[in-house]
Amino acid sequence: MNLARYTAELVERLTMGNRSEGFAELFVVLLRELSKGAPVSPAVLALALDRPVVRVTSALEQAVSTEWDDDGNVFGYGLTLRETPHAFEVGGRRLYTWCAFDTLFFPALINRTAHVASRCAATGVPVSLTATPTVIQDAAPTGAAVSLILPQDTPDIRAAFCCHVHFFASAATGQRWAAKRHGIEIVSVQDAFAVGRERAERLLQATCLRNSGSADHA
Repeated sequence: MNLARYTAELVERLTMGNRSEGFAELFVVLLRELSKGAPVSPAVLALALDRPVVRVTSALEQAVSTEWDDDGNVFGYGLTLRETPHAFEVGGRRLYTWCAFDTLFFPALINRTAHVASRCAATGVPVSLTATPTVIQDAAPTGAAVSLILPQDTPDIRAAFCCHVHFFASAATGQRWAAKRHGIEIVSVQDAFAVGRERAERLLQATCLRNSGSADHA
């Protein structure tokens, strides 16, 4: 696989997953608010973005898979308060992500360091790492890998992408798993992180939030 070409294609397809105007900025602000560990109201997002609440609410309702609580607050979109296989600890708060890839590129978007705990999708072996906005540290097992897939043109990114993207204890384990499935690529954690950095850079370029947010790398 040509990783550079694959990265460009994957980032392009993920970027096209939601074409609504201003969604990139909404997404980044939502992640940063969710990283504080509580559901987020559309009103809070509207204030941060200086947009009408009705416009923000409409965008969130159109984004397939947005997770809502009974009070009309968002408690998950990529980053979630609902337990998944991928724990994402930020500032002592235990959150979760929809897929392995999210754990690798969200730190750059929220400008925070995250401690990640997951399991190999094939064997159940624990996989852990620390993801800062710029590097991966303390990955265990050292040869851990990630499955990636080029999503089809659909707004349901969770079904088209996230459900196929997992950690594996090794590339060989991932490749045996992928051999029974169509369109799956297995890459190292470091290579997946590089793809994530490219994705984060594209998102931040689409916003005015590049230098905002709390810079906490602990």
